[in-house]
Amino acid sequence: MSDLRPVHRKITLGGQEFGLHFDLNAIDAIQERFDIPISELPGLLTNERTVVQPILFILTTLINEGIDDSESGAPHVDEKWVGRKITPANLTKLQSEILLAFSDGVPRADEDDPNAQGE
Repeated sequence: MSDLRPVHRKITLGGQEFGLHFDLNAIDAIQERFDIPISELPGLLTNERTVVQPILFILTTLINEGIDDSESGAPHVDEKWVGRKITPANLTKLQSEILLAFSDGVPRADEDDPNAQGE
């Protein structure tokens, strides 16, 4: 059986730790906002000319989904706040963390799962 427990990839932004939570709400919001299938996410984050808006929206969405999932009652962040905390020094790291959060959110089949597809 696969592990379906959601994973929050931890990042530090503005001196605070947040969990990035890639769930169906986040996928729906990203697809709706950018009118792309979620499989095109890497291209959205690697286009140097247009990366700013996607990274602001996606980080904000994933952080807020993490807050909601944790049920901590912490306040949501907004894109303006996120934008003030991203610098050229941490941009590449944050791009990687978003892609890793996406990868972490995909359930992994156990080796003994008889329904797992062989490679």
